[in-house]
Amino acid sequence: PTITHKEIAIKCLKAGINVLIEKPIAGTIEDAKEIIAAKGDAKLMIGHIERFNPAIIELKKHIEEIGKIIKIEARRLGPFPPRIQDVGVIVDLSVHDIDIMNYLLDSPVKNVYATKMQKIHSKHEDMVSGIIEFENDAVGILSTDWLTPTKIRELTVLGEKGMFKVNYLTQDLTYFENASSNGDFEYKDIISNVSVGKSVRYAVNKKEPLLAEIENFIDAVKDNKEPLISGEDGKKALDIALKLSK
Repeated sequence: PTITHKEIAIKCLKAGINVLIEKPIAGTIEDAKEIIAAKGDAKLMIGHIERFNPAIIELKKHIEEIGKIIKIEARRLGPFPPRIQDVGVIVDLSVHDIDIMNYLLDSPVKNVYATKMQKIHSKHEDMVSGIIEFENDAVGILSTDWLTPTKIRELTVLGEKGMFKVNYLTQDLTYFENASSNGDFEYKDIISNVSVGKSVRYAVNKKEPLLAEIENFIDAVKDNKEPLISGEDGKKALDIALKLSK
């Protein structure tokens, strides 16, 4: 459980034990800071598993092809997991997509807004519609809940030249072209005349993300290098999630 992360992680790190913490890094920013401060020479990795999703890895390779990013929209919906009692859906689930938005945009956040509901969870919100405004003028839109009777995991990245769509579950990546972007146009010309162009499904070498995550942690320990997702990455995602939770 998230509320136990701080105590166990610090005990291990101070003993020189390398630690892989399931997301979120902790339940509060103060706890996250204490975990990071206790790191010492040990390896600390936060388990934001979607960074290891092959569709996201492929998306990252091609992200510049759509030009300036306008919007990233994430839908992470599904049934309620009764075992999660200590945090709400934002800290438990939305942090996945917040971390991916941070990863793809690499831009500070200037504003957040959220509408939350509590329908079946005894203590916390189980649905959120959130908006994150980034300093590079991109907008992140989150739709997350524990109320939907089927599992949906989708991400779209809209840019001036087209849109990428990721299905996290099937590990598919599809590109939809804005046909008006063909040729030497300025951004204002492109956006004033959006039209349907070709669509392309990228070849993705599929792999179990959890396996890739654990392999990355093992390699970091064996080769004495930093893992892909640092404690600071985890704290950054948690900070945004907690602001949405207020």
